[in-house]
Amino acid sequence: MDNTVLRYLAEAVLVIGGAVAILASRLKNENLKDLKERVEILEKERNESRGEHITNKEAIANLQGKLDAYKEIPLKFIPEALEQLIKSNNLILQTLQQSAGIVKDEAEQGGLLVHTQEPVPVQPVKPK
Repeated sequence: MDNTVLRYLAEAVLVIGGAVAILASRLKNENLKDLKERVEILEKERNESRGEHITNKEAIANLQGKLDAYKEIPLKFIPEALEQLIKSNNLILQTLQQSAGIVKDEAEQGGLLVHTQEPVPVQPVKPK
């Protein structure tokens, strides 16, 4: 009787041990599948990140080029150039005002401008 009980007990332990081994194997397989899926997702995200990184590097290089171009502008000479432009514009304005005064004076005195003939009206050109 003791042998029978021990035998049944041993068989029960073997059955339970086998069931545990099968469950552990299935869990291991499921974990491996899950890990493989996660690795695939991470690789895809890494590739997308690399593409974004390359795009960002190109944008940074573009902006750096623009910044370098702006650095080449001699900012300290801009006020001097504007001052010279103001003086030049004032001379032009003064010359125009003098010319307008001369034309006005000449017009009042009979003027230098003499019409020798009536102007001929310009005919508009018709498109073909």
